[in-house]
Amino acid sequence: MLKTVLLSSAALAAAIALVPDAAAFDCAKASTDTEKVICADPAVKAADDAMSAAYAALLAKAQGDQPAMLKASQIAWLKLRDANCGWQEKVEEKAACLLEQTTARTDYFNAKPASGPGFGDSPALAPYVSAHGFGKGKCSADVSMFRFPGAAANADEKALNGWVHTLATSLEKDYGGYAEGDLPEGMQCEYSAAAKITYASPDLIAMNVSIYMFGGGAHGNSAATSITLDRKAGKALKFGDLFDKGAEKALIAKCAEGIKAAKYERFGDSGTKEEVEQLVGNDMTTYADAIGEGVRDFGNWLVYEDRAEVYFAPYALGSYAEGDYTCALPKADLQAAAGSKGWIVP
Repeated sequence: MLKTVLLSSAALAAAIALVPDAAAFDCAKASTDTEKVICADPAVKAADDAMSAAYAALLAKAQGDQPAMLKASQIAWLKLRDANCGWQEKVEEKAACLLEQTTARTDYFNAKPASGPGFGDSPALAPYVSAHGFGKGKCSADVSMFRFPGAAANADEKALNGWVHTLATSLEKDYGGYAEGDLPEGMQCEYSAAAKITYASPDLIAMNVSIYMFGGGAHGNSAATSITLDRKAGKALKFGDLFDKGAEKALIAKCAEGIKAAKYERFGDSGTKEEVEQLVGNDMTTYADAIGEGVRDFGNWLVYEDRAEVYFAPYALGSYAEGDYTCALPKADLQAAAGSKGWIVP
């Protein structure tokens, strides 16, 4: 269960002025339910301390607008964490939720990749934050991505930083504002973007950005986009760079298998076996072209050490109620499809 927490520009500015450079707190002064749960569980307290240390270290190195942006983002994250974990009735469930979210936040501050050997001696990515509150004509924003710090020197740094800048700029342009009358009374608009490094090595970086936007309609919408950076070539990779034309058929078929299995799981209780089979079969025919297009667009790919995943946003392969879909492509299939070119992950 995820909840959204919005801050007005005025409230956010006031909070930024009060937030300390580190987010740690004294358990002797614990007052909220969240603080009490953290202090009662040694593992959660250790995770909270580690996050506070990572936040303080990052804040100390931040330059330009990043100190204020980091503080704004951390305030928003703390409120969202409390909302996401606060509804848990059992203390152990709340503690598990806090541990998971706090660990993930620490990994973000440390730019820790989900897989791969890491950046090695090559320049590493660092968190990049852009955040502002809701105000007149302005939707709230919380963007947490990664980029190479400082002035980009090499082609790979310029390519990734340019991609991040273009994405952040387009999100603000498309979802950062509203006109009078766009929102029902009392409703606020927002957008967010959260990045994760799915793989990192001295030769390759794969980063995925999950996007959420709400503009006052019946529900919000989500999307995702990825970049897979060949550091030696200094460019973002495309499907055609990795696979020959004939190889796509096997990858599309493998992805379709995964989508079909997911649809059976989601539609399992919607009718008799025959009815579900017909429903899924019709969907697979209807969305066959969309699956192929999704696989061929490397911007939909999440590259990991042992696999790749192809992401399809809500509406891409069904109704909004179905949500998003992801198909997994095992490393063996990727190696076979790459052939003599060789798969990008050793």
